[in-house]
Amino acid sequence: MSMETDPERIFVVDADNRPLAVMSLQEIHAQGLMHRGFLLLLRDRRGRLALRRLPADHPRHPGRWDVAGSGHVGADEAAEEAAHRHLPAPAAALEDNLGHVRTLAPAPGAAGPGTGAEIVEIFEAELPDQAALELSRDLSFLFVDRDELDALVASFPDQLSPDLLSVWETLLHDPGTAS
Repeated sequence: MSMETDPERIFVVDADNRPLAVMSLQEIHAQGLMHRGFLLLLRDRRGRLALRRLPADHPRHPGRWDVAGSGHVGADEAAEEAAHRHLPAPAAALEDNLGHVRTLAPAPGAAGPGTGAEIVEIFEAELPDQAALELSRDLSFLFVDRDELDALVASFPDQLSPDLLSVWETLLHDPGTAS
């Protein structure tokens, strides 16, 4: 996984995603202010989703399974550029193939994805076979199909990041198949 760090300065935004100010990420999080983030979904040619194990020293969700990449959008970049920064090394060539899937914003009075005060842009790309093979050899990545992800959510939700659970709930979960 790319070890890029989040940008130091990001936009504070209103509920319509309009920039209001530029502040440090630390200060925005400390004050619980609305800001921009992204999630990166990667799939292999069989449609399996790449999950990434967060490191043991992750500040919020150590050791949990997460989407392939996530982070904050810097004040000097577009959301897609931020997603490019977090592409795993084997997938770096995908930067022109990221597709915007959806924008998630917290509902009034409800926690949203990320810190709960983020407007999150979700991007997705299909991995070339060689990149998928390289990631599958990395023990910090796991490819799961829809049924496997449903089983993980049902049996081990405490092992999954809130971002992954948000993606599953808003994009991947089919309530008609729930048991």
